Amino acid sequence: MATTRTSIEIPLQELPAPESLQPKYTQGVTVVEQNAESRSRESQLALSDESGFKAWLSVVGAFLFLFPSYGFMQTIGTVQSYLELNQLSAYTSRDIGWITGVFTSLALFLGIQIGPILDTYGPRVLGWVGCAIYIPVFFVLAECQTYWHFMLVLGIWGAVGAAIISIVGVAVVGKWFVRRRGLAMGVALCGSSIGGVVMPLMLRELLPRLGWAWSIRILAFLIMGVTIGGVLCMQQLPSQPLAPQRRKRVTLNFGALTSGTFTFVTIGLSALEFAIFGVFSLLPTYAIAANFSADTGFLLVAIANATSTAGRVLPGLAGDHFGHFNVLLCMILFTATFTAAILVPYGASSLSALYAFAALWGFGSGSFISLTPVCMGKTCETDDYGRYFGMSNYRLLSSRPHTD
Repeated sequence: MATTRTSIEIPLQELPAPESLQPKYTQGVTVVEQNAESRSRESQLALSDESGFKAWLSVVGAFLFLFPSYGFMQTIGTVQSYLELNQLSAYTSRDIGWITGVFTSLALFLGIQIGPILDTYGPRVLGWVGCAIYIPVFFVLAECQTYWHFMLVLGIWGAVGAAIISIVGVAVVGKWFVRRRGLAMGVALCGSSIGGVVMPLMLRELLPRLGWAWSIRILAFLIMGVTIGGVLCMQQLPSQPLAPQRRKRVTLNFGALTSGTFTFVTIGLSALEFAIFGVFSLLPTYAIAANFSADTGFLLVAIANATSTAGRVLPGLAGDHFGHFNVLLCMILFTATFTAAILVPYGASSLSALYAFAALWGFGSGSFISLTPVCMGKTCETDDYGRYFGMSNYRLLSSRPHTD
């Protein structure tokens, strides 16, 4: 018997997925995804461009900018020592320390506003402004004779120019580099250590022979050539905000302080900066107080800055491989150990011990200077590096040395 099979076609309809399984898109999620994609593009851009010619040419420009800015901050102890013995001999070391302290602290504090301006207009525009303000300071400084002259010209006017030059020099490296930021920052910051070697030795030779006025004028011509060369090397970043966004971005913004990570890192780094600028400012004065010759102060600053060059490059390179915070912690322990072993028991009685301390201190403090901007950069995006770095500089107000 034959069987007949009949196939019945039943139309299938796509059933809707349960509500719990349906993807939900909200405006907030979309914004987060867009921000994540934007940050990823920024990181890829920095990683791809940091080996290019423009990136490393900007490092050269940063090197030349930090030579007369941070370099002079680390040389200012030599100037203070000379003023104590000559034009301002009627004042105490504490009184003269206010001039150098205002210069250092104000130059660092003003980064709160200069950082956002750099993020908005880029290093080339702000670099020319810094040159126009900073270069004339030293030509006018050569004519100063009284206390209020030095306070106005060096302490205030000089601080404004130094603030612009230094912020541009550091932040441009943080914007161009991500993966090799430690090495690039170390190379750029070698400019300040070399400036700290060249300028004290130059003043040591010129001041006894030519006097104050022409010695500072020659220094002014050197600074003019270096800073103009630096601004010519600065490369504008690949992307800058559109004109309607500039006014909003350039305004003073304390939003960085709402980040717990940024605030915690900034507080931790403040102690390091207090030690760096305090010791460099006080080394020549300490030598005079210990009854060593005035030339000893020049040599101590020069030795510390010379060894600081290696301390900026090598720890920065190591930080790119082993972690910048890890290397920074090791350098802190190293510096604290030899300070307790050399300076405390022998610094006031042995000139050899004082020279040894200056050399080791230069290497240790060099690592602090190069690694702190890199560690701070881990708390923000590349586009906001100038604002975050400038905001972090408020920690440096405590760096003003107090001398009796």
